Amino acid sequence: MRNEPARAGRSALECYRTEVRERRRAFTRCAAATFASAGLGWLALRLGGDAGKAASAGAIVLLVSALWMRPSPDPERWLRGAAGEVATARMLECLPDRKWVVLHDLAVPGSRSNVDHLVIGPTGVWVVDSKTKRGRARRGLGGVRFGDHRLDTGPVRFEASVVEERLGVRVRAVVAVHGAGLPRRGVRSGGVRVVPAGSLVGLLTRPGWPPWRRRYRRSEVRRLARLAESQLAPARCSSPYGGWYRSKRDPREPSRQVDGRR
Repeated sequence: MRNEPARAGRSALECYRTEVRERRRAFTRCAAATFASAGLGWLALRLGGDAGKAASAGAIVLLVSALWMRPSPDPERWLRGAAGEVATARMLECLPDRKWVVLHDLAVPGSRSNVDHLVIGPTGVWVVDSKTKRGRARRGLGGVRFGDHRLDTGPVRFEASVVEERLGVRVRAVVAVHGAGLPRRGVRSGGVRVVPAGSLVGLLTRPGWPPWRRRYRRSEVRRLARLAESQLAPARCSSPYGGWYRSKRDPREPSRQVDGRR
């Protein structure tokens, strides 16, 4: 009972393809509105009087429409996110199937969020959020930062809390970063462990403290995995341009940063 690793990043890839298509359409609409606005402006100069004023008003309306219809600024952020999720899924393949179950790209009920990876094994239940960062990590008073952008751990905390409610067991959140600058054992930011992606498997399999902490048997792992599959559907594209988008969300869900770097 284990999702195919190929499932990882599918919703992000779907969002990328959707936004690329929408970007092309938006470029076409924007160009058409701009040319029409220029034409009306030229007509206003030629006509003058009331007709010229009407043409000028039409040109302004079309110019504002062109600005409003401008395309999405960075659809490639979804592609970077999908690549990070696929890379994490490949790392998680080394966990033995007889003890571990790994599910990828699950929808969070009542939310636009998705769980990148749900890992269930002897050490517990983990919600893993994959991040691909181009800047170098540095730790500050406000948490972990990559360049000018702070790493927001609020969404993964929210996702873990929802999964915890659904499964009825403790669920821990962790962020796996594909990027440079983090120490091997990671750091804590906003109550969440943030680790280099290469250290993720070691964190998941570490017995933890105290050594007598309860460990899940194989039967419990399978039961929780079946429950997770019944409670959490596969994720779908959450882009505003996609076919599935919720205007309402769980009031506990934090707003995600829009920094162009997934």
